[in-house]
Amino acid sequence: MAERVAGPEIERLIHLLARLPGLGPRSARRAALHLIRKREELLAPLASALKVACETIVTCRTCGNIDTCDPCTLCRDERRDSGTLIVVETVADLWALERAGVLSARYHVLGGTCRRSTALAPKI
Repeated sequence: MAERVAGPEIERLIHLLARLPGLGPRSARRAALHLIRKREELLAPLASALKVACETIVTCRTCGNIDTCDPCTLCRDERRDSGTLIVVETVADLWALERAGVLSARYHVLGGTCRRSTALAPKI
């Protein structure tokens, strides 16, 4: 049976979609087929949005959030409590707290964690 059933452009689209979280090869193939079938309504606007995002999204030098401006929208908001700093691991954590709408503070995004090697961890 043939490994390739489509041209290299379609196979590349499937391969790139499969790299997204939650999408395996079969889901990526279904998503690619859906995008191709809805080329004018979905594929073209998505491609345009991805291009604009690639060209305009920056990391805020103040807090580490991502936005289209630096400092980001949150850092420029004067209504935020400047006496409270919330340290989060990722931008996804920051966005989750913002969606919850329970805080109006400043943030600092660590950008990942530093996991200690168990070989270096103290023995208890």
